[in-house]
Amino acid sequence: MPSHRLALALAAFTLSLGLPATRAAEAELPLLRGVLLDGSGNLFCLADATGAATWAKLGQVHAGWKLESFDADRQVLVLSREGVRRELGLETARIQASAAPATVADADALLEKMRFEDMIAKTIEAQQTAAIKAMGRLGGKNLPDAERERMAEFQTKVMKTMIEEMDLPGMRQDMAKAMSEIYTADELRAQSAFYSTPAGQATLEKQPQLQSRMTELMMPRMMKAMPKIQAMTQEHAKAEAAAKAAKTPAPAPATTPAAP
Repeated sequence: MPSHRLALALAAFTLSLGLPATRAAEAELPLLRGVLLDGSGNLFCLADATGAATWAKLGQVHAGWKLESFDADRQVLVLSREGVRRELGLETARIQASAAPATVADADALLEKMRFEDMIAKTIEAQQTAAIKAMGRLGGKNLPDAERERMAEFQTKVMKTMIEEMDLPGMRQDMAKAMSEIYTADELRAQSAFYSTPAGQATLEKQPQLQSRMTELMMPRMMKAMPKIQAMTQEHAKAEAAAKAAKTPAPAPATTPAAP
């Protein structure tokens, strides 16, 4: 009997030693804020209790937790740490319920990581280049080389003037204020964490190229629609003129003076 009681006491003591570690592990369990699929596998946005977020892949370790597997059907990420396995579900509802307001400084930090001024300048340049190409394909093929060169030179001047007049530093301040009013602090941190990844950097680098392709794809379609739009405009103008004419009162008949 004494040996039996001793065994029970030892078991209880061993269990009590494991409880604090388990509770500590639970307290330090990160939150799953988002899942992103890139070319090399899933990226997971994990945040700590302060809201600081980072992106990690399966097999990597975040705050002591190894990312083991991901169940796409259930949207559940499996973590392991010191023999303890835990499942994380997306925290979307919890984020919305306890969303902390963002500050202008939070938004400006994101714009800094996005290289805002450089991104806008490159995007405008790419759009201008795409527009010139599209116009050339539509109607400038037969222009003399000298005239095409003058057109390209003029477009370059227009682009430079546009960028100068846009006041990009001032635009960045206005943009930061708008973003701080639209996004929460957690959402801005998650975006900032994404742009710190290779996929995020590639997105920033290739965004102007994508905008250029979009412009090239849109211009022919817009030009194709122009005859129909012009016809619609003419019909609308005729209808407006007819409506105004209908509202104009007819002139009063001339009166014949009475005979003396």
